[in-house]
Amino acid sequence: MLYELEALRAVARPGEVRSRRRAGADADGLVTCLSCGRRFRSLGPHLARAHHMTAVEYRAEHGLPATTTLMATDARAALSQARTAAMADDPDLVGRMRAAALPQQELSRRSAEARAGTNDLPTVRAARAAGARRTLPAARQARSAALEAAVQAAGFESMAAAIDSTRHLSNRAAAARIGVGPSTVKRWRQRALSG
Repeated sequence: MLYELEALRAVARPGEVRSRRRAGADADGLVTCLSCGRRFRSLGPHLARAHHMTAVEYRAEHGLPATTTLMATDARAALSQARTAAMADDPDLVGRMRAAALPQQELSRRSAEARAGTNDLPTVRAARAAGARRTLPAARQARSAALEAAVQAAGFESMAAAIDSTRHLSNRAAAARIGVGPSTVKRWRQRALSG
């Protein structure tokens, strides 16, 4: 099924994510090519044949984040199963795949560059704010629990008690005694002074 290209481009402005559905696919599981409007289970082969571009070039041309998938969910699942089966049959394949992969540092740099172009989009800011509202309280709770566990393992009743009993030591020495980082000791000491 083909869409009129101009109508598609009017809906999918560069730099905005077209779909909020999982894996970036439309409701029918297909992914729409933003260059020509045709729909595929996987855009990679189509981009190479029809548009003579790589996935990285396609994402850059349309202002898409580096994490935008160009393959339908069911196609990715089938490919993953095939790769797993191939790796089980050929242990050398895993080594060759790792050798051919980009270094993690290069992947991180490319991902950061791609994200930089989308940081100011309202949809991206809204999604990040919603995620922060869900995850930050849980992260703070986990950090607090881990801190209290470290303090109790060092033989103190609480972090406040540990800070109080090590106030004669330097931040570094107190941190070593309590079992936390020096910046944590410094932060807790500043809180005690201001509170």
